[in-house]
Amino acid sequence: MEHQQHSQKTQALNSQINDSVPSWKELTAATMDPTQMLQLSENLKFLPVPTATDDLEATMKKMEDLAQIVAQGNSLALFTGLALASQTTRDTESLAKEQLSPEETALYEAWQARKADPNLAGSPLPSFDWNANVAPIPEGAQSLKNFTKRAAAMDVIFEHQGATPENASWLTTHMPEVLPLVKAVTKIANVKQSLAAQNQAQYRGLTDMEAAEVETVRKIVAIAETNTNRELERMRRLARSIREAASIIKSRAEALQNS
Repeated sequence: MEHQQHSQKTQALNSQINDSVPSWKELTAATMDPTQMLQLSENLKFLPVPTATDDLEATMKKMEDLAQIVAQGNSLALFTGLALASQTTRDTESLAKEQLSPEETALYEAWQARKADPNLAGSPLPSFDWNANVAPIPEGAQSLKNFTKRAAAMDVIFEHQGATPENASWLTTHMPEVLPLVKAVTKIANVKQSLAAQNQAQYRGLTDMEAAEVETVRKIVAIAETNTNRELERMRRLARSIREAASIIKSRAEALQNS
């Protein structure tokens, strides 16, 4: 009875919003960027996704609701509020900033604020002579690669084009006050590039909407399977304990009968 009422409640919820929500076929017919997907998802009444703390009953109810969404041709990613989809660009930068030291974070945020408002109080960037300010690249297996990345960061910071590893080598030695900012921009670029490469390899050929859907499906199924396996193992342990206790109890009757 409870299961039937639960299904009726879910069907009523779906019927209320299906008229105003694009179908999965309509969503995948056009490319949507993460911002558009987030705006669309804000108009929906989200369904909860399984969590690692759910018991079997809670997991079952959530999975049945989500299965009905799929059966009706709707998007799991949107109906769950993109809760399990990859982070947006803004969140990616926040994740990248976690790799920075306090000094790098302070300089990076001050630089960003000054870019947004050039009249903001604070020390402006020093001038840089791109022709004169060069130094040999230190020896080392990764030196050229590292200083090439720093040069790219310098182009971003100084709004320049064509910085060289030799420019970066000179700055490293002669502009210690700017070096933490260069390192910060380099680290953030590295993290963003790494995350982008991972997403591209995993979801090659898919639109943003399709990639969000695939990721949502995989995570939902993985969580549900983990919960199921955990609960089954718990039940096996309980059953084993019950059988062991029953064996001890039965031995009392056997002892009395054999005495």
